[in-house]
Amino acid sequence: MGFKMPHITVIGGLVASGIALLFQVIAVAAAGWIKQTNADITGGLWKYCILNSCKDISSDLEADWLDATRAFALLGLFFIAGALAAGILIMVLDKKFLALIAGAVALVAALFVLISFAVFADNRKVSFSEQMFKLSYCFALSVVTFVLCIGSGASFILSNFLPGSSVASSTG
Repeated sequence: MGFKMPHITVIGGLVASGIALLFQVIAVAAAGWIKQTNADITGGLWKYCILNSCKDISSDLEADWLDATRAFALLGLFFIAGALAAGILIMVLDKKFLALIAGAVALVAALFVLISFAVFADNRKVSFSEQMFKLSYCFALSVVTFVLCIGSGASFILSNFLPGSSVASSTG
């Protein structure tokens, strides 16, 4: 059992999953989902910031939709990590079913990420003034993560159907 050079589509899936994981970690952790247009006020899933002073979102300000956004964003994060791990295993074990698993897990991650930012965007209209609060960089990172997860899943699955006897070839 040694390292095997994976098919180019597997490499593409690994790169997309790695970038998606990084973007989703930033999106979940940072306070940049919304920004007030005429003041230095930002808000995220866990905290809000006024000027340079950040505070946790208190339980009396929390809404069910924010909890749903958090839950689906975290599920997306965990599934992206799972897709990346399965993709790395492809290089070691050279099993076609791992590429299918990695692809399916990446597509499930995309679904969770989609639900998280859709719930946030829809409920932001109710909880915040659309004229005063605009969607910000963490929301955009989450949207890009969704696209990367779709690409990653498609790349992993495609690797099973391209010419060649395996998803990896021996380098040694």
